[in-house]
Amino acid sequence: MSNLQNTSKTFVDKIVQHCLNLYNKLPKTGKPTEDEWTVLSCVVQHDTENDTFDVVSLGTGSKCIGSSKLSPSGDLLNDSHAEVFARRGFLLYLYDNIDSAIENKQSIFIQENGRFRLKSNISFIFYSSQLPCGDGSIFSKNADEECFGDILSKKREAQGNVCDGIIKKQKLESDIYRTGAKCLPDSEQDPKEAGRNYHLVAQVRTKPGRGDRTLSVSCSDKIAKWIHLGIQGRLLDMCLINPIYISSFIFGGGVPYSEESLKRAFLHRNSVSDLLIKYTPKFYQSSVIFHHIKTEHRLRPASGSIVWIKSENQTLEVAVQGKKLGVTKKAAKSLTKSLCISKYNIYQRFQNHLHKNKMIKENIFNNDPVDIPYNQMKAKATRYEKSWLNVKQKLFKTWTVKPDIWNFCVST
Repeated sequence: MSNLQNTSKTFVDKIVQHCLNLYNKLPKTGKPTEDEWTVLSCVVQHDTENDTFDVVSLGTGSKCIGSSKLSPSGDLLNDSHAEVFARRGFLLYLYDNIDSAIENKQSIFIQENGRFRLKSNISFIFYSSQLPCGDGSIFSKNADEECFGDILSKKREAQGNVCDGIIKKQKLESDIYRTGAKCLPDSEQDPKEAGRNYHLVAQVRTKPGRGDRTLSVSCSDKIAKWIHLGIQGRLLDMCLINPIYISSFIFGGGVPYSEESLKRAFLHRNSVSDLLIKYTPKFYQSSVIFHHIKTEHRLRPASGSIVWIKSENQTLEVAVQGKKLGVTKKAAKSLTKSLCISKYNIYQRFQNHLHKNKMIKENIFNNDPVDIPYNQMKAKATRYEKSWLNVKQKLFKTWTVKPDIWNFCVST
């Protein structure tokens, strides 16, 4: 894996423009209206052999549902932030390429003894139109204005039920940019004093939602987890020889930016231990502004979220409140009609892979894996779990606790 070879502003801007061009080609459904805003995130594949770039997943959105609406069936997506949609869409892109490798078709993977290795010429870049909500968004306004004033043409405010990352307050000489994400209930809380004493830093936070509190950690926390453990998650980790790491992160123009706060949030928090980072990504800010960021003319968050995946059929779905838009009430009763990136459908893709891959099926499972519930299957990812326990203890110190309710099985 390699970072961007050409790190000039023009080169970074071209990658971002590539993401925006794809977004502009998508239908209007799920996009903001004239007075609405949203966040855009993409995973971009970089082929270092010929130095080409290709958007392989795209997500938009800024909404989250409360803990009382969690679905034990895995058909409802509780976190609809753009970063999450882009990442979950990327997982399906990886499954497609695993299937292609099994069938000896063109793929980014090489099959070795039932598992899969990413080709050495392939790396991935993560783009987002703004800094992630949570710890990465907390930094001094003075530092931001001094270093990045040339592209700070537009600022945003967050509304009470939406965590868009950064809240603009009255200008104080020592003020900071703020986040709508909240410290965990059992952790030390933000002082909420004037200026730079409003927030604690390096804290694990949860996203606000309508009504009751959510159990979804902030995008800063999730991205930090992807950086330290790989973006593939537990299920895919059992299929891969090595985790998949993001080589570079690019953030959009026209919004506050601080590389120092990103490194604190993503790489070390308050850790004083020697936590080994297997692959340290690079961070860049583009001067290209996503035209649907929040401005004084766009004050309402768009209700919909979009997920697009590069696939044979160019998968495109729109979600509202964690559900697939356009599905009738009768069809909604079928779990397979949920969002393609729901827990249920991603687990079904994993099970379909096991059905095709007898070697990994025999090596990991003593019984028929189709009878293993989702939550028990994730617990079998021993390499991932060992790494996660180490990162959680040394980097985060704490984490949100979700109810163990996802004990559903899928049909293959």
